[in-house]
Amino acid sequence: MSAGQKRILVLSDSHGYPLNTLLMKAESLGKIDAVFHLGDGYRDMDGYLTEFPAVFRVRGNCDWCGGDLELLTPLFGRRFLLTHGHRYHVKSTMSLLTARAYEAECDCALFGHTHEPYNEYNAGRLYLNPGAACDGRFSILRVENDGSLFAEMY
Repeated sequence: MSAGQKRILVLSDSHGYPLNTLLMKAESLGKIDAVFHLGDGYRDMDGYLTEFPAVFRVRGNCDWCGGDLELLTPLFGRRFLLTHGHRYHVKSTMSLLTARAYEAECDCALFGHTHEPYNEYNAGRLYLNPGAACDGRFSILRVENDGSLFAEMY
């Protein structure tokens, strides 16, 4: 990791799955500067909020607690759209999320809901789904020194 590079752990769909092992694996790969949890397990991060410099989370269709359904978060010089994805019907189309990301002028749109990893650039914008944490999946999103974004899928 180069000086100035930032690393964001991206999780979704933990559905009550204990996160200890997954978080330890992610931390073994290098320093984590922030965590994004994209819903369906909103409360699964409750015990870890003080362990990371910054934790951002949204709730999903299986979360019946408080919390935002969507966040537009400026962080490390980039603008991130966090959503679970169910409101944008990501299981059948990316068009609604693409339109929202364009409207929000974000650099990266992050979503879950499908349980399937997704990592694609479209029109200069990164769309990222880490897959389901309950299946042991996560992503490390790197913000490089020049501001470029790169996702590593695990």
